[in-house]
Amino acid sequence: MSGKSPSARAIAFWRYQQIEDALAEPLSRRERARRLAAKSCTPVCWPSGETRRVSLPSLYRWLSAYRRRGLEGLQPVPRRDRGRQRQRLPEAVIAEALRLLTEDPGLSLTLLIEVLRATFAPLAVPRSTLQRRLAAHPIYQRLRRVVVHRRRRTRFVARAPHEIWQCDAKGPVRVTLGSGELVIFHVLSILDDATRAVLAAIVVLSVDLAAAVRIFRAAAMRWDLPRRLYADRASIFDSVAFRMGLAGLGAHRIRSKPRNPPARGKIEALYQRYRHRGLEATPEQALGGRRSPRAVPPTRLFDAFREEKRLKAHPVTGEVVIGSTTYLVPEELRGQTLTFLVDPPGEIEPLVVHPHSGEPLTLRKAAIRPEDLPQSAPAAPAERWAPGPLQVLYDTWRGRVRPLAEPGFGLPELYALLASLSGRHVPDTDACKTFLAAELALAVASGTSALGRFTVRASGAVLFYGAEDSLAALRVRFEGPARARGLSLDALPLTAIVLPAGLVASRFAIRRAKREGTLIQY
Repeated sequence: MSGKSPSARAIAFWRYQQIEDALAEPLSRRERARRLAAKSCTPVCWPSGETRRVSLPSLYRWLSAYRRRGLEGLQPVPRRDRGRQRQRLPEAVIAEALRLLTEDPGLSLTLLIEVLRATFAPLAVPRSTLQRRLAAHPIYQRLRRVVVHRRRRTRFVARAPHEIWQCDAKGPVRVTLGSGELVIFHVLSILDDATRAVLAAIVVLSVDLAAAVRIFRAAAMRWDLPRRLYADRASIFDSVAFRMGLAGLGAHRIRSKPRNPPARGKIEALYQRYRHRGLEATPEQALGGRRSPRAVPPTRLFDAFREEKRLKAHPVTGEVVIGSTTYLVPEELRGQTLTFLVDPPGEIEPLVVHPHSGEPLTLRKAAIRPEDLPQSAPAAPAERWAPGPLQVLYDTWRGRVRPLAEPGFGLPELYALLASLSGRHVPDTDACKTFLAAELALAVASGTSALGRFTVRASGAVLFYGAEDSLAALRVRFEGPARARGLSLDALPLTAIVLPAGLVASRFAIRRAKREGTLIQY
């Protein structure tokens, strides 16, 4: 074992492994007690590296804690007497306990402790200490040795849908395609024990932990969680990550013997139906739409199967390779050996556990390829016109609120509207001013909307002055919008002023044009 002490999560899962057999249902109280007693007699390797037995009260305490709070209830609690000197249990107490057990091997530990407390009062006799000292004594081992009887195999069936799920892998299956290519694959399926409905099935090239997690997630996302899962002793189902995920979700995995296909006859028969007849009914038909009452949020379902990996980040760049992807750890964690929470199928991004706070942190992909660059969201178009802070002051001073133009309507939109209404290209130059003036003049003269969106409230005769344009150029600019409206220029009350070159238009110039007859009406 390494010098690093195991985490609280690892200790909790180790404790779950010790009581896993006692969680199977349906179990009578006597059968559960027999299993726990047999478990307490077997030396196991503790997370600290020490090999010794687990006391029976500890097993019962862990069983009760798991039923109340799940895997979190199995995490260790700091001792209340930490830092204080502990008194060792005298040898006379152990000798008296062995004498009482020799006279009555069936004496329970609870009754034994009460007799010892009454005999050696006021000495305290801790239950766990007495159990540990007795378990290390050879006389106690000989007294508590039991004979394990083989159970008679009987048929079993779940009482209700989603009570028991059976999971198994079939393969390798070899199929030769029409092109002569040989394809080898495996089929993973999950079967509901009560209804024989196939809840999920996937085809994979190799059977690994990622495939086992994928098939269970697919069934749980559709039908929620089962109470128990029955699978063989394959390495993918017997792995620590898969069993820890089931324990965290509260789905008990039924322990089965290896190389025992008759015990899984239902799912073995399913593969025979795959081969000969196919499925007789869809899962919806077999289950009648009934889901499991044990609903689970998707986030918890995905986080439950994260696998812990210890990797060292690059001291300069902070890069770490997980699978086939390179990630970057936070800058303060560069060069450290860290714990990463990795999803076996790779359906969600891995996390890194902060070494001090223990909080999981997100990782950023390293920009190795162009597709690794972060996809920036498209920038929202800037608001081109909106009331500014001075607008309120101006409206207050004027005593009225000025109407604002429609947001996003500017020169580019104006050019596009003029081009669509005039039926020709409108240059984005100073010539646009004449096009716009011609559009407004035609709208007022004809009573139609300007630019196709601004309503003319009052129409009438229009006097148009084109200072720098000839009469022919003005007529071209008027004909396009008039043709788009289906109007004739000659029928409109529209008058143009034509002045000699160099003469500025004014009231006097207009009067002179009237006297000289240079006012031309279209």
